[in-house]
Amino acid sequence: MEIAEAVPYTIEGGKDIPYKIDEGVQPINELFDLSYTDYHFYKEHFLENEHLNFISLRSDQGPMILSLRKKDDGSYIGLLRTIEENRRVELPPGSVRAPFFRNLFGLGPSVSNYIKAVSPTLPGFKKVTKPELPAELLEFEEKQTIKGFKFGVMYCGPNQVREDEIFANEFGSPAFEEFLDFLGDRVELEGWDKYRAGLDVTNRSTGEHSIFLEFNNNQIMFHVATLLPFNPLDKQQLEKKRHIGNDLVVIIFQEGDQVYRPTTLSSRQVQVVFLIKPEMIDNEQHYRLAVIRRAEVPPFEPHLPEDPIFKKDPEFHEFLFKKLLNAEKAAYKTEVIGAKLQRTRNALLEDLGK
Repeated sequence: MEIAEAVPYTIEGGKDIPYKIDEGVQPINELFDLSYTDYHFYKEHFLENEHLNFISLRSDQGPMILSLRKKDDGSYIGLLRTIEENRRVELPPGSVRAPFFRNLFGLGPSVSNYIKAVSPTLPGFKKVTKPELPAELLEFEEKQTIKGFKFGVMYCGPNQVREDEIFANEFGSPAFEEFLDFLGDRVELEGWDKYRAGLDVTNRSTGEHSIFLEFNNNQIMFHVATLLPFNPLDKQQLEKKRHIGNDLVVIIFQEGDQVYRPTTLSSRQVQVVFLIKPEMIDNEQHYRLAVIRRAEVPPFEPHLPEDPIFKKDPEFHEFLFKKLLNAEKAAYKTEVIGAKLQRTRNALLEDLGK
């Protein structure tokens, strides 16, 4: 598998291309699991229970909302929402203490006492008691909950090196079809009631079938280029690009001995490419894997072995999907993607504080 080195890309698994992780950099390794999100956490522990809500809007750190609930044993659980992320909070009994004079007059802890118990570096907050806020916070968590994951899949035939050639493939090879069946289940889109990744499940405008899988409590839908509609009058195949060009992680199944160039896909949205090449060894199907990521995408596990060739079996299937999901999570850390996510969260948090 020949891959041309290019700036600004990092290549893992390329032939004769050294790969190392800078000292002190911690690779992404906590796998997504959507079975118990912060939506479930807030709904179970806060929505129908008495709790406190605090809001900070005038801070250099951006808007923040803290929900805090005292449990029967005197400990606290909480959920701190910032423009970057949510953070679950646990405080042992006795963590929140009121000053002597507040206790003397039965006033209990002040807002500052609660906030400093969570973290002394947090800015000033105010207590909010409007009755509709808990329902609004649940709606916020629902909007921020990832519903599923989408990955692009493209077939690259022998001697194909340009993006328009790859997008123009109406069909893949038998080996590519075998790989699609390895990835997941072929599902009919019309009437599909699970995660659809923007595909049309009513009028078949995005094809009749796609590939779907549930892995580690996550629903995954693939945008398969050869299953998306082909337009013979459109050299750029914009309908295919509309889906795959907006995926953060794309798999390219390559046949032939041509050199792959990291700049092949022009989309700025695509942050990571998994390059997979089939190889037969002792009459058994194997796949050689390389991972090309933009330089600002942090490293993610599981790491490829020194010779990254895998037998087509359940062990590689699990390895591949762990790597794909962690690639998605790593892509969220980039400036271009992270800034979009932060703008959305910032606007939603500010609306809640009004």
